[in-house]
Amino acid sequence: MYFRVKSFDLNCLILAAGRNTRLDTGKPKSLLKVAGESLLSRHLRIFKSYGVENFCVITGYQAESIEKELVELRELHQVNVSTKHNDRYDLENGFSVSKAETWVSEKEIGDFFMTMGDHIFEEGFVESFISKSAALESDLQLAVDVPSEMNKHIDIDDVTKVDVGDSNRIKAIGKTIEKYNHYDTGLFRLKASVFEVLQNCFSENRFTISDMVTDLINSDQARVTPIPGFTWNDVDNPDDLEGTLKLISDDRL
Repeated sequence: MYFRVKSFDLNCLILAAGRNTRLDTGKPKSLLKVAGESLLSRHLRIFKSYGVENFCVITGYQAESIEKELVELRELHQVNVSTKHNDRYDLENGFSVSKAETWVSEKEIGDFFMTMGDHIFEEGFVESFISKSAALESDLQLAVDVPSEMNKHIDIDDVTKVDVGDSNRIKAIGKTIEKYNHYDTGLFRLKASVFEVLQNCFSENRFTISDMVTDLINSDQARVTPIPGFTWNDVDNPDDLEGTLKLISDDRL
């Protein structure tokens, strides 16, 4: 599909459709509050502070609660936030990404940042990625971290691993790959052309973001931007939440 590009503003897609089966707080994880602020509000605040003006939130499970929260958050952060609904939130996260295609088309967006509603980043991490990914030469740029003492809190069984080769090319990605040298942090910069790749994945009943990345690897359109030395986490289960609260109390987030 051809997208006419008009907007040169910075744009961010936030995936918040999941059912929250492993951290059942009775509401979407993006609305979980840490240090008095929801994860969704934190994303809007931090990305706005580094130049992102336009957001799209993909809703699914308990969409009405997110829509209600956004009424306040739009005013609080003075940002433009669209929503698109994924009624198949039982499928994996790549399907949620595809629901942003109409937003990208309507806004005539050439590229956009993407993250997950249940991830949390140190502010400097976001600033560094926005700056370093500005020269977007491939269809996909993924912010990655190097395994170290800085991220020993990460759930090694659940984190997506990345094998990175020469010139920051992604060689392989997945939670179960044996050879890897980086972690996927859940922060991307994507071109609009990825939606065609997603449709090809869906035609083969492949619905994960990693499936999309794998196809982009095959066309040499998947690169990484290493962002070491910062704190980030995926708040996916009670242990993750406990670890995140500890990171906040240690003034690392």
